[in-house]
Amino acid sequence: MTLKSLYTFFKAYFNYVTSGNRAYARAISEAMAVIRDTLAQKTLNPIQIYLHKQFSFKLAKDMLQKAVSLAMSQYQDPFNEIQYFKITVTIDKSFISTNHKGINIPIEGGWDNKNNKLIIITFSQPSNMIDEVRVIKGLIKEFTIVGTLPANIKTVAYWDLSKGKIVEIDYQPLQPVDKQSLINAANRI
Repeated sequence: MTLKSLYTFFKAYFNYVTSGNRAYARAISEAMAVIRDTLAQKTLNPIQIYLHKQFSFKLAKDMLQKAVSLAMSQYQDPFNEIQYFKITVTIDKSFISTNHKGINIPIEGGWDNKNNKLIIITFSQPSNMIDEVRVIKGLIKEFTIVGTLPANIKTVAYWDLSKGKIVEIDYQPLQPVDKQSLINAANRI
């Protein structure tokens, strides 16, 4: 089973409750699709096209405008300084007690190679960032990874597109969560 996002795994791990707001979920989905295209193409065109599209979500437009604002505040040339990355962490079916044939967890965002910074796009204020990054670190350490993981991560930055804020933490001193807690969460999905 492939999860829609890393947040889906966080919901199982931390027992997060979502509001069930379908419009917000759709805006997030559309904004992330445009951000992926923007980083992959290394140009602002996908965002500009979406912002000028007749039938586009106002909420997604707001998120994209905040993404551009954050990128421009941090980088002189964000489309060349930030690279899109995506890996998939696979928890093998041998660890899963449900009917799933394993769990695939996508982890995606931006990578600032110059500063060894992993950029995770979020859509709410990061109230549990340290523990979430410990979960990411545990997933990376304990399970199979498909894709190329950025080397020597020093910092993780959460770019909150709901408020237009950035929160950063040091990655290296954080201890990963244990394997069994990750397996337990996977079995709640």
